[in-house]
Amino acid sequence: MKLPGFLSKLIDSRETALIKKDFKEMWQNMIVRTMLVFVPLLFVVLLPILFMVLAKVLPSSSMQGMEQMRGLLTEKQSYMNNQQALFAIYSDYLSPMLFLIVPLMTACVTAANSFVGEKERSTMETLFLTPLTAPEIFDSKVLGCVGLSAISSLISFVLYAIVMSVGDVLLEVRSFWTNPNWIMIVFLLSPALIVFGVLFMVLVSGRSHSFMESVQICGYVLFPLILIYIGQFTGAFRLNAVSYLLISFLIMIIDFIIWKITSVHFTPEKLLR
Repeated sequence: MKLPGFLSKLIDSRETALIKKDFKEMWQNMIVRTMLVFVPLLFVVLLPILFMVLAKVLPSSSMQGMEQMRGLLTEKQSYMNNQQALFAIYSDYLSPMLFLIVPLMTACVTAANSFVGEKERSTMETLFLTPLTAPEIFDSKVLGCVGLSAISSLISFVLYAIVMSVGDVLLEVRSFWTNPNWIMIVFLLSPALIVFGVLFMVLVSGRSHSFMESVQICGYVLFPLILIYIGQFTGAFRLNAVSYLLISFLIMIIDFIIWKITSVHFTPEKLLR
């Protein structure tokens, strides 16, 4: 796998070789491959299509509880019928959470394979035979995981945008492209979550004894994200573009703190235990 030109200029050939090795091992791992392919397809393609079909074919009389759910709509969306309202609520409230699971999960799984996987495969020893220093090993692995997760997330968003655009046309709504929240979600919050997921897994990698054990820890990372979106459905608060901007900056600060901690204390020897 050839790295993009701008990445080749940022890292030397030794680090490039390590990143390529990690990419190859990730793709050969069925669990990682499934997470990189199936999870995005499920959350950004299959589920949106399901909601789109349900909103299109279900009669308004069969939609129980829609009056309460319509309270989530804005004044500009008050004109919508129940079918349109159902799709708009999914687009504005549920799909952002499902989409953000993709960068967070792919980041955690790729980092688990890159760091804990080395220990489980007993291949960390070979890194000592390379001219790479511990900081270079750390930077290369983090960059590789972040880059792969970012590519997966970007492709996922393109697919999601296509599906939601079709839904907007079929249901005659303008819910997706008129929502400014997605600018913050895609270009700020998603990258911040990717970096957080990778660094979090590095932080706990020394305590994990196997790849599967470290993957299970990913569930703890998703829990705060789910709570935030449950709060929206209960009416406790409503996230907007400013909220996503503030959350993104907060996570970036956390990313910087974790990066400082993990980079300073990272030693490949810890993964040999």
